[in-house]
Amino acid sequence: MAIIGATAMGSSFFQSLGVGDKIWNNGPLDTQIQWFQNLLPSVCGSSCKTYLSKSLFVLGELGGNDYNAQLFGGYTPEQAAGQSPTIVDAIGAGAEKLIGLGAMYVVIPGVLPVGCFPIYLTLYQTSNAGDYDQYGCLKRFNALSARHNSLLQSKVTSLQGKYPYAKIMYADFYSHVFDMVKSPASYGFSTNLRACCGAGGGKYNYQNGARCGMSGASACGNPSSSLSWDGIHLTEAAYKKIADGWVNGPYCHPAILS
Repeated sequence: MAIIGATAMGSSFFQSLGVGDKIWNNGPLDTQIQWFQNLLPSVCGSSCKTYLSKSLFVLGELGGNDYNAQLFGGYTPEQAAGQSPTIVDAIGAGAEKLIGLGAMYVVIPGVLPVGCFPIYLTLYQTSNAGDYDQYGCLKRFNALSARHNSLLQSKVTSLQGKYPYAKIMYADFYSHVFDMVKSPASYGFSTNLRACCGAGGGKYNYQNGARCGMSGASACGNPSSSLSWDGIHLTEAAYKKIADGWVNGPYCHPAILS
């Protein structure tokens, strides 16, 4: 039931913050779950509890677009972090709804180290070296992600205690991708902070007006050698490694197949 550009929060939340115009769809988590509930009778009839107890649910990643709306609407990372408890609570509530429907295996991913992504590195580029860590990532934006993930891990721990009969897993998106940024060669990447697909603009190959798929943009010759696909999303090669880290460990707690 995933929706492109989806958020954890509904439109009223963003309107209350004055950034409603930054949300270009209406696909919050509770809407996705409602659609899922509406579809269930045609999928599993009267035996949905049993059916869902044998299914794997991946809840997100959610939260990233909630912060994007605020940041692109003029909020600082520190201001956006003030909304983290509310966003994390919404994700937790969504997980509880699925468990109530019969879900027994739920993966809840954290958010990514966006301070290492070409879109943020381009839009918020500064001349102050102190704004960057030793790997070239924007520290304040990664701190926002880390704040969210810390709260989300606590939420997952709470849910694990509340529903001991279910396997609720925290998927550590942040640490795995940050490891790829720190040591790209060990993962088979020759570039880590530069988008594969773009119009050749600037240090990070990202331009808002010439994004991948737009006129003037083209893909690099070997996408599998890049961590970032279009400056916003990762490459298929990166996601393959991430999937393995979730299925077999060590970047999912507990691992899906443990």
